[in-house]
This record gives sequence, structure tokens and C-alpha cells, in this order.
Amino acid sequence: MEHNSPAAGLFGEARVGLGCMALTGLFGHVDRATAVRTIHRALELGVHHFDTAELYGPYANEELLAEALASRPDQSVVATKVGYKIIEGKIAGMDCRPEALRLAVEGSLRRLRRDRIDLVYQHRQDPVVPVEDAVGALDRLRAEGKIVRIGLSAVDSTTLARAAAVCPISAVQNQYSLLHREGAEDILSITATSSVAFVAFSPLARGLLSGTARSWLRLDGDDYRLSDERFAPERLAAMTNSATALQDIAASRRVPVAAVALSWLLSRSPNLAVIPGCKSPAQVDLAIEALQIALTAGERKLLEAIRPCLLADQRMPDPAELRT
Repeated sequence: MEHNSPAAGLFGEARVGLGCMALTGLFGHVDRATAVRTIHRALELGVHHFDTAELYGPYANEELLAEALASRPDQSVVATKVGYKIIEGKIAGMDCRPEALRLAVEGSLRRLRRDRIDLVYQHRQDPVVPVEDAVGALDRLRAEGKIVRIGLSAVDSTTLARAAAVCPISAVQNQYSLLHREGAEDILSITATSSVAFVAFSPLARGLLSGTARSWLRLDGDDYRLSDERFAPERLAAMTNSATALQDIAASRRVPVAAVALSWLLSRSPNLAVIPGCKSPAQVDLAIEALQIALTAGERKLLEAIRPCLLADQRMPDPAELRT
């Protein structure tokens, strides 16, 4: 099934893509040369799926990705996300009206320097625009050849069913990691045997499972996580303590903690893919190391036990919510 799964079809057999959000400053400054090298390193290691959004920057992330892929346009699958209203560089709420989505996709096409986009997600559900209208608009753009596939991001099972009744949905992108499973596993069970790929974003809990966010004092002043109460010192300590099994397994295997966390996710379903956010070529190397790890049943059981330690009342907000 792994060879034929929708996730493998979009990402390749390894089912690992590159989340590009961090490359344009959301998690602290990344110089452009390093950002381009990060994308090129992913290509060198066989990663060909790149995830971006008009919101990231705004717009700068799509432009960066276009620059980095300019010399290798046929080696990549590009996914972007649309649906936010952006006024003078600021987020001004949602706008998933059909006419707004058309303008957004056409803008992404220009910035990405492509004739068509491989996968376009509705970034979030607009409370005043039915999902049927939104995906219907994207389906018309698909019929015109401007996009190839349609996806939904941060969606529940009811909304997915409503959208799928209008047109084929190729991928659902939800937050999913050892420390955040709320809602994701219901969708995962639906997609496990379907034609819809499940794409796990923030698979390392925005650095909590990789060690890059363990010290509040180490975060750059322009890192959005400074505005996220989950990264306050006492919360960081609680999260770190809750994941001791993860650290122990990584230590016993002499592999990075991040690689074990990603390996656990990939073991959940052959129809699941991950898009870790990397800020350097070295972080790409760590993500790919996950593919070499085959967790035992006992190790998976220990990792499963992390579940009760999640602070369920402290939902990790979307970066867009912190930039409004």
C-alpha cells in the first residue's frame, strides 16, 4: 500500500516534504542564502514536495521558493495555501469568497513563477463562506488548468465530507505530533484507506520535539514563539518533562530526538506524510534521518504513553493568529 498511497504519490515513497514557513523569518531570521541552500539540500536528499503559503511573509515565502527552484522546476511538487485577506502586509481576517480565491491563486502563480500549482489548500475555513463554495471555486481553477489538486488545512471530518461531496480532495493538512493529537487522529483514521493524503504539519511541535525551542532565552527577538504562551519557561519545562520517553529512545539509539519523533508519525499510517519546518541544511539532514529508524512495538508503546501529558487546554495557536 505504501507505494500506491496518495501520500506517496504526492511526496514520494519517503513521505517527507519540506515545510518552508520558517525560511522567511517566522522562527527568527534566516538569511536568504541559507534559506536557498536549505531547499537545495532537500532536493539533494530526494525531497521534492515543498509547502508554502501566500500568508508566509506575506508573499515572501512563495517568492523565495520560486527563486530556489528556478533551476530545477521539474524536480519539485509545490503546495501553497490561500484564503486569508491581506491588506498592506497585514492579516485582516479570512476571505474565501470565490472571487478572492481566484485572485489569490493567480497571485501565487505569479510569485511561484509557474503555469500551474501542484496542490492548493484552503488555508483555514472561512466562517462566512461555506466550504462548498470555496472548494467549488478551486475546482473551477483546476478545470482551467491553474491548479492540479485541491486540499484543506486544519479541517474536521464533517467539513472534509462536505468538501469531498463537491469535488475530489487530494490532501488534508492538520497539525499532528506526539504533543498535539487533538482532532488529528480522527482525520487520520478517515484518510488511512481513502484517496486523501494526510499531511502532518508542525510534526515537531514547532521545535518542542527537536530541542530548538527548549530555551526561552535562545529564541530570537523576532521569533513568533515569544508571543505563544506555550513557550513560556514553565510550560517548556512541563513539555520537556512529558517527553522523557522520546529522549530516552533517542539516546539509546544514538539518533536525534527529532528523527525519532518523525519516525513515530510516519509509522502511524502509510498514507501519512510529514512537512517538518527546517531553517538550515543540517536540520534537513536530521529530518531525513527519521527514514532510517524502524521503531519497535515496545518503543511505539512508550511514545504513545506521552499522550496524557499533553496540556490539552493549551492549544498551540496558528502563527496567523499571533500576527493579526
